[in-house]
Amino acid sequence: MPLTLPTIECARAVRDGGIDAMAALNEALREAIERLTPTQADELKVVFGRVMGDLVEDIINPAINAFPELDPDPATWIAVAKARAAARCDAV
Repeated sequence: MPLTLPTIECARAVRDGGIDAMAALNEALREAIERLTPTQADELKVVFGRVMGDLVEDIINPAINAFPELDPDPATWIAVAKARAAARCDAV
């Protein structure tokens, strides 16, 4: 069932949360594969890739489809990831 996002504020929160999750997963993967064999690293990359692909398709893209003005350029993507990470750090 497609995700329904009724307002731009809702869609922005969903998009930004998805971007934050992608950044966190990317960092976790980077750390996890440091001491793995190439085969082990590839296996983990495939699993993370599937999860990240689902995140884009099921969370981020529906927000952008509902409100195309939320389509982030690379600079926006980075700014959102940094802001969300900082907010999580401040919340602790």
